[in-house]
Amino acid sequence: MNLDDIVFVLFRHKWLILGSVLLGLLGVLVVAMVKPPLAISNAKLMVKFVVDSQVVAPDKQGDLLRPTETGGGALGSEMEILTSLDVALQTVDIVGAERILAHYGGGSNRLAAAALVCKGLEVEVPRATSVLSVSFKHPDKDVVQPVLEAVTRTYMRKHQEIHQAPTEYYDLQVEDWRSKLNVHEEELKKLKSQAHVLFVEDTKRSYQTQISKTQDEWLEAKKDLEERKAILGDLGSENGGTNDLGLVVPPDKVSDYSFAVSELESLKRRERELLLQYKPAHPTVLTVRGQIDSLKKQKTDLEGEFPALALLGTSGVGRGGTNENSTKLSGDASDLRLLGARVSVLGTLLTNLQSEAERVLQFEPQIAQVQRQRDEAQKQYEFFLGKKETIQRTGEDSSNTVNMSVVQNPTPPDLDLKKFKKLAGMVLAGCIGLGLGLAFALELFLDRSLKRSVDVERHLRIPVMLTIPDANWNRRLRLPWWRGGGGKAIASVSKNGQAALVRWDPADQIQLFTAGLRERLVTHFEIRNLSLKKPKLVAVTGCSEGSGVTTLAGGLAAELSRTGDGNVLLVDMNSEQGVARSFHQGKPGCGIAEVLESDFENDGQESGSHAGGYPAEGSDKLAKVMPANFLNMVPKLNVGEYDYIVFDMPLVSPTSPTPRLAAHMDLVLLVLEAEKTGQGAAKRAGSLMRESKANVAAILNKFRPHVPAKLSSDA
Repeated sequence: MNLDDIVFVLFRHKWLILGSVLLGLLGVLVVAMVKPPLAISNAKLMVKFVVDSQVVAPDKQGDLLRPTETGGGALGSEMEILTSLDVALQTVDIVGAERILAHYGGGSNRLAAAALVCKGLEVEVPRATSVLSVSFKHPDKDVVQPVLEAVTRTYMRKHQEIHQAPTEYYDLQVEDWRSKLNVHEEELKKLKSQAHVLFVEDTKRSYQTQISKTQDEWLEAKKDLEERKAILGDLGSENGGTNDLGLVVPPDKVSDYSFAVSELESLKRRERELLLQYKPAHPTVLTVRGQIDSLKKQKTDLEGEFPALALLGTSGVGRGGTNENSTKLSGDASDLRLLGARVSVLGTLLTNLQSEAERVLQFEPQIAQVQRQRDEAQKQYEFFLGKKETIQRTGEDSSNTVNMSVVQNPTPPDLDLKKFKKLAGMVLAGCIGLGLGLAFALELFLDRSLKRSVDVERHLRIPVMLTIPDANWNRRLRLPWWRGGGGKAIASVSKNGQAALVRWDPADQIQLFTAGLRERLVTHFEIRNLSLKKPKLVAVTGCSEGSGVTTLAGGLAAELSRTGDGNVLLVDMNSEQGVARSFHQGKPGCGIAEVLESDFENDGQESGSHAGGYPAEGSDKLAKVMPANFLNMVPKLNVGEYDYIVFDMPLVSPTSPTPRLAAHMDLVLLVLEAEKTGQGAAKRAGSLMRESKANVAAILNKFRPHVPAKLSSDA
């Protein structure tokens, strides 16, 4: 469908569409009476943050979860709280069930009133905000504002009750984290005992320092030993004493001595650090000093049992001391053995230090993990212990800061026209849509008749020569069963009771359009170089009763007689006997019998002699077209004196002779009655005409111009 089709449908079914509009307006009035708009009050609450003491961790900033940062889940929970039955019941207790149910017949049913509160509440969250837009609707305008005020107050109290943790909860949390803290401390103590460390970082630094220092001394002693061997010659090669001296100190004693020395250095640094924070009499400082004294005693005992260890225990036995002893004891074999023992002891000590450092490194990840767990447990324990003490001291949770504010207090009652407009619009749009749907359904599916010339060209693909409007239609609303009496052919009856030729009324309005049809026919024959041919055979037929074929045939014959010599013969092919009448200068002449008598008197020739342009050809063609009883008249008829012979043909159908006879015509006019002739019948008629290869043009009769001339494409 194009725009012209849509405009035609709208104007053709304008009364149906206007009726649907009126029905929609009536539906709006019914909606206004049945479901009048309710009174409404609006309020707005801003939820700045959500406090949930039961699930948050102490390292979160104030335990605050902002609703806009939680993906809408927090505000969704708040909406569920606000619209819960508990809030509605508490609201009913404040306002009163009788007041809420007064419009619905009264009563004091608390649950029924709460159901009305839940039904009238609507909560929305504007996009990208943390604001709850709350509204309450009720038929009584004096109820909406008090109910909404009670709802907001009740919701705020309910919010605090839900998100505030009880004292028993903190008691359980304190005991739980205390037990976890004890477990982590025991595990940490066990790991440090296995690794022989008190402080991992200090022990690592101590071992690193001792390993570096021992390695330097071992290399220096080894260098001095090699120099001494070079000076003493053979004496230096006697290394039995050195080995004996090295065997004097067992490896486990060397390890204990090395551990005592490293831990002693670490504890001394620890003591200096503690003295910066605490006084000398502090318990922690005294504990460290006790450990230092214990390690000093252990170191002294080992040096007394194995004097060779004393060479490693003092920092004074460095490079200078070794050189001095070497100078003083350059030729003494005992000094050589002493240097060998020093090298051996330093090597053993270096190996032990490295193994101890590796053991510390192996235990370091486990100690660090347990230490982190212990610190986290300590933090949680202190957090919940502080919460518990605060609640016991003040009687409330200190974290319950104001997290909600009223952006807009409940407004005075107003009519809720939004829902009413939506419902009224749906009713109005539904009725109008129903009217439009029926209009287009009638036009496209139910009414399959031809209504405009464009329909003829679109469905039949036949050119429309003329469109004749319906003179009896004046665009007024008519009842479906009312039909006018105009537009029908007026036939006369012969003396023997058989149908005669149609009686032509020169005052009929059809002359206005048959004159135009005449001009179209003359132009048609001139374009095809048939203007000199006599006679020109024109057939008028249709495919439905009452389409005006007979009236148009008579009017066309009368108008064609006004051209040329003005002789036109009209032949009615609808009866077996056939009826013919001549027309001259727009007036009906004598019948076929008078025509034949006139020809005999004027010409005085035999029946085989003819005058006119094409006597032989015309007689043969007429013999193929005329009815059976006309065959004996054709030889007597002088067809050459007629410019046109117009045939009023029977309706086109598979059983009528019209398709066969149409092949012998110069032009066939197929008359179609607008809004009566069906598309199927017209298509079948057109198909029969195409099969006979007839030259066909259409005339759309009784066209009703529903669309104004300024908008119509048929104007």
